[in-house]
Amino acid sequence: MRLLFANIGWMEHYKGNCKADMIVGGGSYDNKDKHEAFNFQDLKGSCYGYVQTVRDSKINLSRIDKSVSKSDTKINNVLVIWVANRPDSGGSYVVGWYNNATVYADYCPSNSTARNKYAYNITAKREDCVLLPVDSRTLSVPRATIEGKGFLGQSNVWYADYEDSSVQEFRDAVVEYVKKYKAKKNAVIKYQVKVDAKARKKVEEAAIKYVTNEYQKRGYDITSRESDNVGWDLDATNGRISLKLEVKGLASSTISVHITSNERTKMEADKKHYRLCVVINAIKNPQMIVFIWDNSVGKWVSEDDNSIALEIEEIASYIASVKEI
Repeated sequence: MRLLFANIGWMEHYKGNCKADMIVGGGSYDNKDKHEAFNFQDLKGSCYGYVQTVRDSKINLSRIDKSVSKSDTKINNVLVIWVANRPDSGGSYVVGWYNNATVYADYCPSNSTARNKYAYNITAKREDCVLLPVDSRTLSVPRATIEGKGFLGQSNVWYADYEDSSVQEFRDAVVEYVKKYKAKKNAVIKYQVKVDAKARKKVEEAAIKYVTNEYQKRGYDITSRESDNVGWDLDATNGRISLKLEVKGLASSTISVHITSNERTKMEADKKHYRLCVVINAIKNPQMIVFIWDNSVGKWVSEDDNSIALEIEEIASYIASVKEI
């Protein structure tokens, strides 16, 4: 397996810098002028990736594959793992990857104004590029300063070719993770989310169980807060990452959920860590859609597609009861 790790700055979408999604960390350039900010922008069916090399040196293609000639200027069919340091909790994590990528030894010039004419040194077809949702970025990448020689060091380019069992085990684990990963394709979430007063206990319980299992698969520890009236159902923690999960279960695929005033208040008070997890078809064929706050559009959006946003409608509620006369 031809494999390369590339350390870049942290962003949510990597589709260009904006005030709501400004790149943090990465290369030595100013945050407003970092080329990797466009690494997952779709340009006519391809993504053009950038990683800053040490003193703008060449990427050593022969360390990716020893059979490559020194005269070669590029290498194909490389699995490129993009790594970034989390600004909120620290630590290096996998944020995504390019499958079947072409890696160039030198920077390639670009005339594309859509990406500010920034150079690139890695390309792949858009269909082979995976950007993980923020909550799924839980695969930690060891650093040489902590784990020792052979792991990701000061250079942004890591070949992971050090002949050490722990390095090789990590390589194998990453490759296996990529092979098993399946991006969610939600065909039903084009529905707008409106407030509905109905609640079904059996469906909600199934939804809680499903969300718990899904986040545990992502590497989170789950604690129930259902009886605490805090404005969300579950605490999800992974190291220094802490999330608040509000779970809504639905029996069908038509999305319509009731949000209490307490939940709404907590959503707005801690947008960064709050998640609205909607489980459709909760009993028979559950599917989870996670809505997160996206500063770039100023709305709660699906973690898989920020063009799909919540429409929250405020309505009055009434309680009817029978009393003795």
